[in-house]
Amino acid sequence: MSSLDLRLKKLETAANTVHLAKLTDTELDSHILTLKDGSPGWYDAIIHRVLRHPSAFPVVHDDPDYLVDGGGQARE
Repeated sequence: MSSLDLRLKKLETAANTVHLAKLTDTELDSHILTLKDGSPGWYDAIIHRVLRHPSAFPVVHDDPDYLVDGGGQARE
């Protein structure tokens, strides 16, 4: 492969690279739909989408910072 072919391949790869942080939520959702389910890129995009909007619910049910009393109120 000639050096021109290598440079062209690098440019094509760079052009196809998607910067997930620069995409809006709508663009990211559309991008996720173009990826094959279960592929590394799909998982990367899904995780990036989920981490944009963290949940208000505790991940661990017995987290001492988020213990819930019988009345359903979180203790502070």
